[in-house]
Amino acid sequence: METLKTSQKSNNCQELDNFDDTQIEVSGRGQYLYVYGIISLEDLKSQKSKTPESKKSELKEDILKFNFNGLKEKSITIIPYKDIGVLISKYPFLNPILNEKEAMEHADILKKIAKKTTIVPMAFGNVFRDKELLELILKKSYDVIRETLEQIRNKIELGVKVIKSNEDNITMDEDKITAEILNSLNNLSVKNVKGENFSERLLLNHSFLVEKNNFSKFSNAIAKLEKKYKQLKFNYTGPWPPYSFVDIHIRGQK
Repeated sequence: METLKTSQKSNNCQELDNFDDTQIEVSGRGQYLYVYGIISLEDLKSQKSKTPESKKSELKEDILKFNFNGLKEKSITIIPYKDIGVLISKYPFLNPILNEKEAMEHADILKKIAKKTTIVPMAFGNVFRDKELLELILKKSYDVIRETLEQIRNKIELGVKVIKSNEDNITMDEDKITAEILNSLNNLSVKNVKGENFSERLLLNHSFLVEKNNFSKFSNAIAKLEKKYKQLKFNYTGPWPPYSFVDIHIRGQK
């Protein structure tokens, strides 16, 4: 079964069943479709219309003229459906085996795309058998995808981990400090998601959905918190596509 899920950490979820569950590992022709994410074609049209020559052109699958390629050095193209489009490149495997190098390349490609336009990102390893199946998924999930795009438009994800010192002689009101940090950052974000507490020293682990024009303010707030709480270590990452606020993936299972 091949399944596309869209949820934004909510109950908005689409699952499509009754697809071929054949497990194919290798195709010598490299004609499978590797999916990076979904974008709004209206956003691209508005960007493209800024140049005089582009006003006369119609939307085509090769509208994106990136100065970078996708995985396996394949060109990134668009498969459109109504006013949305899925970004894909050709890929030789239907069921990719996770490897760190290619997963990092996937993340880097998404980050580059997010600098150009709002994208609903997919996790590493989402591959479709053919264009027809992908278009069917877009048709079935269209409303949820549109809602997701509106919620994340012009927004980025920023990650914040706050780590306590390993010195035993330092005491602090952890609940009060955590509340103060979250209150400061929540004022500059649309929403946040709490991550896994994987260490006793981890005081806070959150991802924040932030308007792009608030990026500098958010970064300045982190700097002020670091100065105020010198006994704590702040691990600040991003900007990223909003992974933690969107969940889209294809799942293969029998």
